[in-house]
Amino acid sequence: MTGRVSLVAHRGQPLSYPENSLEGFSFVVESGASYIETDVNITSDGVPVLSHDANLLKLTGKQIIVADCSYDDIKQLPAGFSERFGDQFNHCRIATVEQFSALLKDWPDVTCFIEIKEPCLNYFGLKAVDLIMQALKDIVSQVVVISFDYDALEYMKNNYDTPIGYVLPEWSEENRLKSIQLDPRYLFVSTDFCPQEKSQLWAGAWEWVIYTVNTAEDVQHFAGLGIEMIETNRFSELKVESNIVEKSNDF
Repeated sequence: MTGRVSLVAHRGQPLSYPENSLEGFSFVVESGASYIETDVNITSDGVPVLSHDANLLKLTGKQIIVADCSYDDIKQLPAGFSERFGDQFNHCRIATVEQFSALLKDWPDVTCFIEIKEPCLNYFGLKAVDLIMQALKDIVSQVVVISFDYDALEYMKNNYDTPIGYVLPEWSEENRLKSIQLDPRYLFVSTDFCPQEKSQLWAGAWEWVIYTVNTAEDVQHFAGLGIEMIETNRFSELKVESNIVEKSNDF
């Protein structure tokens, strides 16, 4: 199929590299990704790091809660997701947001969706937003901050000029009204509860982003609903399989 859509590389390319690793992000941007997505938690000493889970067990094989440990405690640990990849990525480490920023500075046309995770908000409160934005200062023009947390996004909107994206916790009238009030640039919806008819998508100035889509057939389906931003774990393969014609990145 061809479609004027954009694929968003979800956590890099987690079926080929450890998720949220600099190695995975390097691969997808070198493969032509214009949009990437990553997740941020914060260590006990206030260092924002790339990690979807509060617990680093999956990546490191050790029961380590990010918010309970300093960055010095975790920076030497292999984070190669050995259960999936064996010893192939033992050289990988949990990356800091500053290290991620240094990588993205070399790719100024790439837009990154930065998801602020609930555990760091629970631990640091809204200070978590400030810590993350400080770490992103060198690439702030490339950033969209996203979250399930409405208060964090409202704080972003009141204190920063950076675009925001609301990740819907569920499809409900309450969240439709909250979306109208927040007026984000992007609305993220899960394939688990995305409407199957174009007419059911809420009208608004936002742009819809769907997650997570891993087949060409599903790309075609959701593009047919008018959703032009599609998160995937298989960026490089799906770009070829779907014969993607990227819409322009006017961020």
